[in-house]
Amino acid sequence: MKFLLTLFLCFSFLSPRYSKNETQFVNDTDLGLHTSNAILIEANSGKVLYEENADEKHYPASMTKMMGMYLVLKAIDEKKITFEDQVTCSSYASSMGGTQIFLEEGEQMSVKDLFKSVAINSANDAITALGEHLEGSTEAFVKKMNQTAKDLGMKNTVFKNPTGFDDKEHVTTPRDMATIAFHLVKYNELLFQFTRLKEAYVREDSSSPFWLVNTNKMLGHYEGMDGLKTGYTSLAKYNLTATAIRNGIRLISVVMNEETIACRSQDTTKLLNYGFSKLELIRLYPLHKQLCTHTFLKSLTKDTPIVTKNEVNLIVDKGTEIESLSAKIEMIKDSAPLKKDELVGYLVILDKQGNEYRFELIVLEDVNIMSFLDYFKEALLNFFA
Repeated sequence: MKFLLTLFLCFSFLSPRYSKNETQFVNDTDLGLHTSNAILIEANSGKVLYEENADEKHYPASMTKMMGMYLVLKAIDEKKITFEDQVTCSSYASSMGGTQIFLEEGEQMSVKDLFKSVAINSANDAITALGEHLEGSTEAFVKKMNQTAKDLGMKNTVFKNPTGFDDKEHVTTPRDMATIAFHLVKYNELLFQFTRLKEAYVREDSSSPFWLVNTNKMLGHYEGMDGLKTGYTSLAKYNLTATAIRNGIRLISVVMNEETIACRSQDTTKLLNYGFSKLELIRLYPLHKQLCTHTFLKSLTKDTPIVTKNEVNLIVDKGTEIESLSAKIEMIKDSAPLKKDELVGYLVILDKQGNEYRFELIVLEDVNIMSFLDYFKEALLNFFA
């Protein structure tokens, strides 16, 4: 049975997980967007800041590739593949039309360069080759994409291919695209080392280097923007999932079914500006801040320090006072042995709206279990005390 100990903290001295109320989100303003299909979320928590028909199905075009990018980075993070692995291009991958880097059948290219080609240039042949490398075939990769979408709660998404080519059944929603983006940006520098680049090269050491130009033309024109993925087909029209960071606050916006690139950029700007104008970052606790001590059952030592795993920074509505927040510590482990850096509980913070933010707590040293001799010594000490 999972042990739960709750300790309450007071804020008069003063990678979180967020849970929101089940009440339906209601916009309190009209941003006057060109599109009627958009969403804006705060990237650390997933909190929705603005939405308009966010569950209406549309065609994602190349925003589809965010799922493929996520699966590649997840495999790298889990050490199933590396950026240095060499991928051999199949005849099928080389046959992709649209935007491509013109892979030839049998050509070998690193996972890194293929991923770079997808992230910057939205190359259809590159994402197809990566999918085959991960799952053995495009069919298996698409199956994995759809299963992952279900696992992540993308309720209105169906993928029919890894590229985003038009298909009447290949659909998603702004909310679902924000969801995959939310999980994708958790890979941070693994991702942004590519998506922030306006241009780059592959086949650099060959006689015919290939120039990649980022399809996201807002890079360098909107402060703090470092991604994420564009999409266009005649059926989908102009789509963009964008992300930007300012003053420690990262936002993710999605616009779909836009008539022009200009409309897409203007609406993205409006959404991001609105979000940044509404939020501020409160720094609560530094890395490895001791919040309490705890004596674990069977532990050789007493009063083990319980500390924050990461910095505890809270992104809140502007004007929020620390005193309006409440906090508690939930312990999920109560017995030794424990390893250094092991998760033992959560710092749980609630705001006035009932939104809940959870931050991991750890121990900084091994917590060793008492031996029979230790129990015997303790019993003697208690007997003669």
